[in-house]
Amino acid sequence: MPLPTGRFDRADRQRILASSTIEHAELTPEQTPPKTEDRAALLHRRFAPRRLIRHAATWLALAGVGLAIGAPFLLNAHVVLTGVLQVPLRVFFALAASAIISAAAKAGKLQLLQTQLGIRLRYGHTLAITLVSDFAFLVSPLGAAGYGVNIALLRRTGASWASAATVVGADQALDLTFFALAVPIALALALGPLARILPPISEPRIETVLLGALALLCVLWVGRRQLASVLSRTIHRFASLDSWLGSWLNSRRSHWRRFHLNMTRQIASLAAAGCARFIALLLLTTLQWLLRYGALWFALLELGCRLSPAFVLAVQAVVLHVALWTGVPAGGGGGDLALAAAFAPWVPRAVMAIALVLWRFATLYCPLMAGAAGFAALAWRRRVHRLARHT
Repeated sequence: MPLPTGRFDRADRQRILASSTIEHAELTPEQTPPKTEDRAALLHRRFAPRRLIRHAATWLALAGVGLAIGAPFLLNAHVVLTGVLQVPLRVFFALAASAIISAAAKAGKLQLLQTQLGIRLRYGHTLAITLVSDFAFLVSPLGAAGYGVNIALLRRTGASWASAATVVGADQALDLTFFALAVPIALALALGPLARILPPISEPRIETVLLGALALLCVLWVGRRQLASVLSRTIHRFASLDSWLGSWLNSRRSHWRRFHLNMTRQIASLAAAGCARFIALLLLTTLQWLLRYGALWFALLELGCRLSPAFVLAVQAVVLHVALWTGVPAGGGGGDLALAAAFAPWVPRAVMAIALVLWRFATLYCPLMAGAAGFAALAWRRRVHRLARHT
């Protein structure tokens, strides 16, 4: 209805009100705008599953960390309490220092990767992101949240999806490289002690299995391009299927192609880095994981149990990765009990319980406290930047 020109009188207002009432009355129920109550109910139905998932994840994290803290006390609670109180403070300081240096080495590795890809951040900012990502890794099933948190925090700094994903992927590739080299070497050096806890197998067979695993890794590395092409063809076949997955992939094909091209450029940029940078990355990765996996060996050594460092590393690498795949955050205490069972022929149960508390102090308590400090640092930095924009 055209609006009257000039001055509105009372009759004009009543006529406009009546016409709008008639127009709303002619609308179908589907066309009528939703009421405030309907909109609130719609939002509640939409976000309720997310709240349930978030609450379930929080309770699962608390349960996993609680079980990991309480597992050593299941071995001998009285001895653990009295034994931990008798441990010198220098041991706790050394373990805390090892946790901090390990996190700093990982932050240095990420800083080198980010700089190579053009992500310019201060080292302190990268260290805070590292601490928060490790916190998320410890309190999430399979450690899956750590990768997402790392990518999200890098995205907040202005990095693209491809750059952030490449940094996280390269970090995981370096970790896998370390374990692919360190674990076979540690197993080869610890064949004697391992023979006491493994079923009776002849040493030539063990050496054959290790050499076969090493040869398989070499074959995978040599044929990495062929594997990538096979994977790409498989994805294209799925995309051509007449199914919801195929339609979803087809709808996202342009985004995936752009992301793939950007990520390929980022990987090429990392591959073009000099040999010195690559050696620095390997050294930082080695320092990060040797300090992390050396905490238990140091704790046992301080308690009077002298074991081979290679043997302790090999047992941890196997047991902790199996505990990680249980899906319980922080292993849920399963890793602690498995380590106690593995070291039972050499370490008394009471001593092992104290060593596990010290080990958890370096690998769980300190990273969680450092992650909380990282959360506070990032929140403070974000608040300062917000205030600076408004002023």
